[in-house]
Amino acid sequence: MERTLGSIVRWTAFRHRRVPARSFLTTSILFGMLAATAPAVAQGGMGYLVPAPAPDELQKTPRYDCDTPGEPLISLDVKSKYKQDDASRSTIDEEAEEAYSEAVEPLRDYGRALVKISNAYVKSDPKNTAAAACVLTWLDSWAKANALTDMRSRQASHNQGQAVGGIALAYLQIRNAPGLPNEQKKRIEAWLNKLGHQVADAMDKNDGVSGRNNHRYWNGLSAIAAGIATGDQKLIRWGADSARIGIRQITKDGILPLELKRAKRARDYHNFAAEPLIATAELARTQGIDLYTENDKALSRLVNRVVESFTDPSFFEKATGSKQEPYPGDGTVPGSRIAWLEIYQSRFPSERAEALLASKRPVASSGIGGNTTLLFRGKD
Repeated sequence: MERTLGSIVRWTAFRHRRVPARSFLTTSILFGMLAATAPAVAQGGMGYLVPAPAPDELQKTPRYDCDTPGEPLISLDVKSKYKQDDASRSTIDEEAEEAYSEAVEPLRDYGRALVKISNAYVKSDPKNTAAAACVLTWLDSWAKANALTDMRSRQASHNQGQAVGGIALAYLQIRNAPGLPNEQKKRIEAWLNKLGHQVADAMDKNDGVSGRNNHRYWNGLSAIAAGIATGDQKLIRWGADSARIGIRQITKDGILPLELKRAKRARDYHNFAAEPLIATAELARTQGIDLYTENDKALSRLVNRVVESFTDPSFFEKATGSKQEPYPGDGTVPGSRIAWLEIYQSRFPSERAEALLASKRPVASSGIGGNTTLLFRGKD
């Protein structure tokens, strides 16, 4: 049952009765977010839009580096790392992968560092806004340079579509910190809005398979995150509708047919597709859109199929006729690959998911806002 604004404020005052400063700030954030993103649905104290209330032991200023951000990446021209004669796009071309990784590493470095700093603000006493100010400086540096606006290949557009969501989610975590300069915030929001429309426009022109597979879902996440950050209802709707494209494809067995075509990487690509779909569903929920229930609760079927496959990939092996790629290291799924599951677990807890998460926490992924254990569990 969703809380009314009055009950949210009363709940917040009760929840933080021993921490007056955070109680006041959280109440202010709730009023501000509801006004800025109506018809938003506030989340009871945790999530992307209302930073998790930190336990006492996390209220100390956490460690983070606020060095000068890397040179803004304005243009990108890259090709796929997969062999072009492989119809399943599951076999990596080593030379292409090396060139690809070198080209996108500045973007990856920026995204990883950015969400770590925004997570640091969530962890710290909210009166200490140094981390929030640092995030704003980093964002403004790239906004001034008009970064990520010149994508010169389809693969570059995919990278843009995957990156913008994480950047916008980092901003959402700090934008209500007190005392941040409005001039910087306006410049950043204008930049995020431009990027949001670019990822939407690029995908609207895409009539190929990638217009309906995980590429679309990542672009959808970027659009809805940028839309919420800038109050753009068109982007919010486009992002939610992009997730619906995936949700409507989920079969009774919890399969995404287009991701099944990835042969030996079908398990990985179902997991990869679930990440933006769940993050988008969570953001859509704050806007009064319940994607979790659509197509007869299709997302739950996808989640169950993916979680089962982490320990038993036999379903995908039978469905594709291909042995699934093993996970590196100890053979278990890396924590960064299941950060999205922490979001789902906060809404629909299960013993199997909890057992998996418990062995990996804290889980984090820069593409969906960083440390989701912190954001959706309230501690890490």
